[in-house]
Amino acid sequence: MNKNLFFRALILCTLPSVCHATNLQDYIINFIEQNEKPRLATLYPKAEIHIELGNRANFSYLPSCPKDKLSISNSRRDAQKRTTYTVQCITPTWKIFIPVNQQILLSAYTAITPISRKQPITTNNTDLIKVDITKLRGDIYSQDNPPYGLIASRNININTVITDKITELPIIIKKGSRIVIKAQSSTISIKMNGESLENGVLGQQIRVKNTSSGRIVYGKVVSSNEILVNY
Repeated sequence: MNKNLFFRALILCTLPSVCHATNLQDYIINFIEQNEKPRLATLYPKAEIHIELGNRANFSYLPSCPKDKLSISNSRRDAQKRTTYTVQCITPTWKIFIPVNQQILLSAYTAITPISRKQPITTNNTDLIKVDITKLRGDIYSQDNPPYGLIASRNININTVITDKITELPIIIKKGSRIVIKAQSSTISIKMNGESLENGVLGQQIRVKNTSSGRIVYGKVVSSNEILVNY
């Protein structure tokens, strides 16, 4: 929280307008501490959360409003980076809109060396660093869900946060590879020799040919040498 928001502790309320502005600022701070930070902490349990007002407008021009007539709401509760608080008074009637900046800091894997396209993501080229996810596109990888076993889908510069937008699964079956076709149902399982007709990553459906019958079928890549066909 910006220290300016706590300047109220140093203010001598010699003017009613100054006291009113300070009280309104207190009200907004309480809303942040008691409502918005706990709400965001529920959405991002391991995050370090910072919220500050986007401007430092002087509230002293506003008519004084009894606390029970004052309300505040977040107009964009789904926003990560920027939102707007609506502060309004019922009697006397007035309403203002306050821009708000948010930071949501989480530990995420970041490149500590340049990573070339198709290069594996490993412990040697990444490290866990706290980052502001409001500035990112895509989902991060955390310590509970590391990116290891994936490869870079493009060249990655040093200090770049690793997200699902710049990673992909490696090809584990190449076109023309000899593979095992496993046909399976609830009561029977049969294995046949086959040939892959296209590249495949884990979990992908690809075309394969039964080398005995010549029949072409679609199957799911379950390992580097096995395709599963349900029937």
